Parts: sequence; C-alpha cells; structure tokens
Amino acid sequence: MHTISLRHLTFIIYAILFFTSYNSGLIAQNVLGYSDELLLALGVIVLITPSLIKLKLDPTSLILITYICYTILNALISKFSPNYFYALAQSLIHIKLFIIAQAAISLYQGSKSQIKIIKVVFFTFVALFTLGMLVNLLGGETWNSLISSEEIQYRYGFIRPVGYFGHYAPNSYFFSLALITITMLYSKQINVDRASQVKKFFIFVVIDFLAAFPLTVRKGLFMIVPYGFYVLTLLKTSNRIVFTVAACLFLMVFIGVIANSEMMTDTITNFDNLFSDDHSYIRGLIVYYGFHLFLDFFPFGVGNGLYGTVFSNLNLSVYEYVGLNPQRLMKQDGTLSGVYDSGVSALMAESGFIGMILVTAIIVNFFRYNKKRLDIHGYRIFKVITYFAILLSLTEPVWQNGFFATFYSSCLLYIYSKNNKFRINGRWQERTHSKTINEKILTT
Repeated sequence: MHTISLRHLTFIIYAILFFTSYNSGLIAQNVLGYSDELLLALGVIVLITPSLIKLKLDPTSLILITYICYTILNALISKFSPNYFYALAQSLIHIKLFIIAQAAISLYQGSKSQIKIIKVVFFTFVALFTLGMLVNLLGGETWNSLISSEEIQYRYGFIRPVGYFGHYAPNSYFFSLALITITMLYSKQINVDRASQVKKFFIFVVIDFLAAFPLTVRKGLFMIVPYGFYVLTLLKTSNRIVFTVAACLFLMVFIGVIANSEMMTDTITNFDNLFSDDHSYIRGLIVYYGFHLFLDFFPFGVGNGLYGTVFSNLNLSVYEYVGLNPQRLMKQDGTLSGVYDSGVSALMAESGFIGMILVTAIIVNFFRYNKKRLDIHGYRIFKVITYFAILLSLTEPVWQNGFFATFYSSCLLYIYSKNNKFRINGRWQERTHSKTINEKILTT
C-alpha cells in the first residue's frame, strides 16, 4: 500500500512539474524554467531506483546505466577536457524527451484520479495555448514585447507570435502534437472507417499547412509524414497505390502554389546550407561540422557538453578546432547564438557512433515498452507522435527541449487515459477484451 501511495504521489509531483514547465515561458522564467530539469532528474530516479533496490536490472535501467557509464568513459578519453559533471548532465539532456515520457507512463496506473489529472492537464494546456495565440493575435507587437525578450520579427506577412510560451517554435510543437492526438483519438473506433481516415488525413494536411503561416514556423509540417504512413497501413494493398498517388498529387499542388513563396525559398536555402560551410547560417554550419566531427572522432565523439549544446559555451575548444570563431557566435549574455538548434548532429558529434547505438537502443526499448501497454490504436498514435519527434530531431533539438518534452508527455498520457476505450455512438466506452478488439481492428 505504501508503494502505491508513493507512486501516486510521485505522479502528482510529475503533473505539477508539467504544469510549471508549460508556464515557464510566461511566469517567473528564472524559477519555473528549471521545471524540465527537475522532471529529468526525477525521471532518472523513477526509472533506475526500483531496479537498484531489487538488485535486478530491467531493460530500461540496464540501457540507461550503460549509457551513463559510457558518457563518463567518453569524457575521460576526450582530447578536449570536458567537465565531467557537465558531460553527464548533457548526456541526459540529449535524451530528456524519452526519460521524462517513459518515467511519466511508468508512474501511470490507470486510476480514476490519475485519469482526471491527465484530462485536466491536457485540456488546460489546450485552453492556455489557444488563449495565448488569440491574445497575441489581438495584441501583436505589444504582447510580444510584454512577455518575450525576442526581437520582434515578421515572416510570411505575419508577426512571429510568441503566444503563451514566449518563443515562436513551441507554438508549432504544441499545435501539431495536440491536433494529431485529438484527431486520431477521437477517430478511435472498434471498426476503423478507412474512408473517414483518408478524408481526415487530407483535412489535417490543409490545416497543418495553413497554420504554418500565422505560426510562422514550418516544423509542424513534419507531422504529415508519419500520419500519412499511418493511413497507408490501414488500407488494403490495392488501395495503397491509389492513396500514394493521390497524396503525392495533393502535395505537388501545394508545392506548386507556394513554389515562389518566402516559405519555400527559405526551406530550400536552409536545406542546402546543411551540406556546405560557404555561408553564415549558424544552424547549417553546426549541422555540417557536426557530421565532420562524428567522422573525425569515430567512434567516440568529442565528448558531451562540448558542441552545439548549452554547456559548450563554457568550453569553446571544439568550435576553435572546426574553425568557427567563438567571438562571432557569442552574445552579450555569454551564451552562444544559434548553435543550440542543431538537433541530432550535436548528439552525433558529442557522443559518437557508440553513443548513437546506445541512444538507438533507448528509443527501441521505448517503443517496446509502449507496445506492451497500449492497445493497437493507441500504439499507432504513439508511433505517429514519436516518429514526428524523431524526424524533427534531424534539424531541431526537440529531444532536449523542455517545452517539447512537456507537450509530448502530456499527449502521450492522454493517449494512455483512453487505453482500451473506444468511441461508440459518440461516447467513450471501455472494452476489457482488448485482444478481440485488436483482432477486429486488424481485420476490418
């Protein structure tokens, strides 16, 4: 009884930290801004401690402990003399998303009180996001200046909204994650209506594309890829070719419409800049040199906390090694400008090939962990939002981002709150014979 109570209490603390993390862009940034780091630290404790107490390591704790040990070894052999504490902290920050999310669902027991907490948190997040965007739309530059220190910018004819979070990108992250979660969950039926799913996919594409303009961020468009593959898996073989051709034609029309737009030219230019160093686009340079460092220091990398990450401003030796002038990258507050947005290339440069193998093992274990616990439709939604996170990591540090970890985890917990429940006649109803349901879904 004591164990259950402690687990439930920890779940409540987690929910509170999700809420404070969500509000960290608007309220007491210097205090609430550390909420995601507390979530990470607590997550490591939740995932490792039970196995250490039992003296029997489960797959999650075994891989995580191996990863931590490798990080220390990596720091010891690095020629760039990283700080061991910063190296360890950064190695965990690299996989913050997966630690926080897996800890959250491991604490989830499916009780009525936990389901109520999840619903309150999720829909409060939706309401606050909507409110923030509406106020920003009405307040314009005044709202941006009030809650953000970011320079006021315009893109595609729209002011870049800071919304509720004090920055641009989190708006797109949350919009895409919440929209796909709600869209797919409220299509959760025992007998899947394929025609309805195809229709919803094309509607989603239109909404997601149009939202990119007022949100002034293109990142949410990545969601189209895993969602499209999800719909493809529902169709019979004979219909997959038809859907693929229709989807390609649909996207070609969109690309044709925006071919000469700022959005399209920016995207092409930024993509090209990932493969050369004859430009001044910092994110592109960090990605470009990141892959070179991965090869130069194969298979160990340069060491965590040294390149493209938040602790690297304390040791600039790797930037000097690749020929980037640290003074040109330095802002007045002592942080580096634009180098923290490189995503998986920073992880590759710092942790090397061996580190990437261990991170891949962590992600594979994360998929298996959720597959064992979710009904088949819930697992499909999980795969869509998780593949979205993996795709984004190619250019964005979303695995390290506290906002993204909070948004993703709240969506995943909401998916769990509907586990083995289906929409029947417009209402959620629970079905205990989940195996039969899964068989029906697979065969309809």
